Amino acid sequence: MPNLELTYFNAPGRAEPVRIALFLAGLPFTDHRVDFPGFGALKASGALPLGSVPVLDVDGQRFAQTGAMLRYIARVGQSDLYPSDAYEAFLVDTCVDTLNDTLSNALGPSMFERDSAKKLEMRAAFVAGPLTLGCRYIEGLIARSGGPFLLGERLTIADLVIANQILQLDSGRIDGISTETTAPYPRMRALTAAYLEHPRIVAYQAKK
Repeated sequence: MPNLELTYFNAPGRAEPVRIALFLAGLPFTDHRVDFPGFGALKASGALPLGSVPVLDVDGQRFAQTGAMLRYIARVGQSDLYPSDAYEAFLVDTCVDTLNDTLSNALGPSMFERDSAKKLEMRAAFVAGPLTLGCRYIEGLIARSGGPFLLGERLTIADLVIANQILQLDSGRIDGISTETTAPYPRMRALTAAYLEHPRIVAYQAKK
């Protein structure tokens, strides 16, 4: 079994699906949580391959990209979180990439904007453009299986990412975005509700 170390802020964010996947896959890991000064020091030292977190160390080798982390964890651990069927894997990958890359990159600039009015303008543009396109796309994919999860009854890494994205958007911690923002996407919201009730997720939450 590989020696695994995950580094991220002391917050759910982009690392939470990775933490959950590690738990569900039965893979022990060290959960390094850094503050912003600590992150700054890591970045300045060149210790972060892409200058960002999360990063996952596997037997002392450091890697970036959460989608790749999730697929690796699902394959190495004792889990069925990633399908062996090529088409089903394609569905999982397209959802993970849409949320982890397209939407996260589109939201990112507003997270660093200090002017409140400008920040809200950027958030409104994010909601009207990339978020709407991404969520409509994923809604259609969930509809094909009938739900509650992307592939029907089976929980995959895509569902971890989708549910945690909805929870983040609904949290009220992102100015200009609320439960009203995700209301037009009932399948993603139903997926999130089913995720929160899933016995394996309940067990993870209890462990926290």
